[in-house]
Amino acid sequence: MAGNPGFLLLGEAALRLGVSRLKLREAIAKGVVAARRDNEGRWRVDMAAVPSGLAEAVALVPAAPEALMAALFDEIEELHGDLEAAQVGSERLVGLAGGQALVLERVMGALEAAAAERDRFADVAGRALAVADEAEGRAAALQATTERALGLLERTAAALDGAKAEAAARDTVIAGHGGQLDRLFELSEQALEAAGKARRAPGLVARILGRG
Repeated sequence: MAGNPGFLLLGEAALRLGVSRLKLREAIAKGVVAARRDNEGRWRVDMAAVPSGLAEAVALVPAAPEALMAALFDEIEELHGDLEAAQVGSERLVGLAGGQALVLERVMGALEAAAAERDRFADVAGRALAVADEAEGRAAALQATTERALGLLERTAAALDGAKAEAAARDTVIAGHGGQLDRLFELSEQALEAAGKARRAPGLVARILGRG
């Protein structure tokens, strides 16, 4: 047989040949198909020795009832073993599923914690942005206040410079007036002195008056 896979387990052989397990067991019991048991007691079919017309060959060969009954019990026993193995596998799968569920629960918890942390970070970031906006507004207001204060200082300085100039001008005028007063005082003193001399010289006054 081309591409002969060798000895296959009964279930695999039946699937490959397209017959039921019981039909293949019947063929083994009638000696139509060569098979042997492995170390675990399971039938392994020699695929190289399977005839091409398996169903017709099985139908042509009679079999003892005891052989067919033994084949039936073998099938029941093997199916029972397969069922137990499936049960063990199912329990193992349930255990694995439970472990996976626990891992999934932990992952979901971690994701929820990460989401909560992300939300908290977003809230903190939002508050930080609000504080930054408020600080920027306050800085702008402070800048405006500072500019107004600088303007007032400049105007005050200009006013002080004007007041100084005006005071200097007043001082100049006052100094001029003081000079004029000093001159007036000097002239007054000279006039008084002249008047005193005139009183001390009556003859001169009389002559002046007599001439008149």
